[in-house]
Amino acid sequence: RLDEEAESNRLFLAWQQRLLDPLQQIVADNCHLTRNTDAAVYDAFKQDGTIVYRERFFVDEMWPVSCQCSGVVQRVDKLGIVGIGI
Repeated sequence: RLDEEAESNRLFLAWQQRLLDPLQQIVADNCHLTRNTDAAVYDAFKQDGTIVYRERFFVDEMWPVSCQCSGVVQRVDKLGIVGIGI
């Protein structure tokens, strides 16, 4: 039952984010509530980097930006220098 309630809450959050996204883009310098940030980072680094760690999580107290992501990307450039992003 808790899983069903959590999923229901996530669906309601997604609906709210879709509704508020155009306003968010105006007031927050084109920040999107509906952008899948971890997937965008993964796509940007998948050719020449290694995703060491990535996680999506929810912080309910941060409504409407409750969905957060974090991770570590390791990339080696042509000189063999390792760059790490968080």
